[in-house]
Amino acid sequence: MMRFAKDLREGYILQAMGEVLDEYGVDTLNTRILWKDNIITRDDLHMRTVHQTQFESFERGAEAAEKMGTFLGRGIFVADRTEWKRERALIRPFLNKERISDFDIFQEHADRTLSILSATASTHEPIDFQDLFARFTLGAASSFLLGTSPDALGAPRPVPYKAKMGSKGAATEGQLGTFLYSFEEIQVTISLRWRLNTFFPLYEFKGDHTLPHVDVITKFVKPTVEEALERKKQEREQGVERHRAERTMLENLVEITQDEERVRFGLLNVLMAGRDTTAGLLTFVVYLLAMYPAVAKRLREEIFDICGANGHPTHDLIRKMPYMNAALNETLRLFPGAPMGIRNSIHEVLLPTADGTPPLYLPGKARVTWLTLHLHRRKDLWGEDADEFDPERWMDPARLARMDERPSMFVPFLSGPRACPGQVFALNEASFMLVRLLQRFSGFELVPEAIPEGARPPPQWKEGKGRQRIEQVWPSTAFTAFVKGGMWARPLP
Repeated sequence: MMRFAKDLREGYILQAMGEVLDEYGVDTLNTRILWKDNIITRDDLHMRTVHQTQFESFERGAEAAEKMGTFLGRGIFVADRTEWKRERALIRPFLNKERISDFDIFQEHADRTLSILSATASTHEPIDFQDLFARFTLGAASSFLLGTSPDALGAPRPVPYKAKMGSKGAATEGQLGTFLYSFEEIQVTISLRWRLNTFFPLYEFKGDHTLPHVDVITKFVKPTVEEALERKKQEREQGVERHRAERTMLENLVEITQDEERVRFGLLNVLMAGRDTTAGLLTFVVYLLAMYPAVAKRLREEIFDICGANGHPTHDLIRKMPYMNAALNETLRLFPGAPMGIRNSIHEVLLPTADGTPPLYLPGKARVTWLTLHLHRRKDLWGEDADEFDPERWMDPARLARMDERPSMFVPFLSGPRACPGQVFALNEASFMLVRLLQRFSGFELVPEAIPEGARPPPQWKEGKGRQRIEQVWPSTAFTAFVKGGMWARPLP
């Protein structure tokens, strides 16, 4: 049992998910795999049923609170039905519209990020882009949510050739490093719980592994929430009404509730998604641009045509960059931020099939695990080049027509009522950062020898399947996709 848990924790490889499951008797070459009352699927029609056409027939279920409640409370990623609708209504107005102030936030944190990269380029030393982007998105997300942010970009960073493994990427030092370690380690622990399913208490028989990290995270966030609640209380006592065109999410939450836990958990749910998914997207797009310099060259030409060498990107300018959109979509296709997900059926359900065979019967209280990663790489949907990074597929009318006919084949942000409400914010943030990066640098050079020991792709991958043969980093997943040990590269002048 302990060996099984260790394999799941350390060997759950994103793009080698098939091999890991094969090792335990699961054939992922099939469209669907049945095991007891579980279905593991990469069928887009199954996903469409779960997310859209029979949305009310599925839920996260009690196990979501059991596995994630200490970290995320009853926030949007844990709640179901009425409770979920209430939590979503709190955050959606801040994530579902394009706000001018968002770009001011992006600019502030992007400038500091570029200063760090410029200093790195002058010494020709590699840097962990994943770590840097995680700091950038933490700063931006904190400013957006709280109106203030930790000095993430000013804190100590991993040192090339000397960095050690962290929970996800390379480890960092100092007070911020302690918070980041807990913030990432708790996600890894919760992901392991889902993989161990009902057996996870055996892995934690000495105590709840999340509690020490919950304590660190709470001490980091709670004082800010309490300060906002006290300020709001005083304003009410004094009859002060502040009318602001654009509040932070914290300011809006304390307008609605004085419950410190509900406010804190609401913020943490959005902070986790806002930081990790966008940092992952930026990490993988820079990784792919380093592997495919011709794509980086063409993207840079488009940026210079639309924004010039120094112009700041805006909503309107980003919309005029089709190749930018294509590069980001292609990155999300190959490395979706959430490579897999789980729902539980509330009652009996029939899942339709695309091949004309009878629908698949799913009993009540059965689990559906979907593999977005495998859906996005299905050759019957995407062609024989499905494993290749080719932004051109998003500019080919014939291929786009196929996606228009079957939109459920591309769901990086899911679909239906539980589709990610932060999609616009995430894509704007990633686009902004990518424009600024390629205005300053001509491209990127991977430095695989800087990857910490134990995080380098295993030699046997050279004989592996799909993209394994060419990957120069070790993609993995907790809640969201990341690069094991960090993504080390040099910015090129």
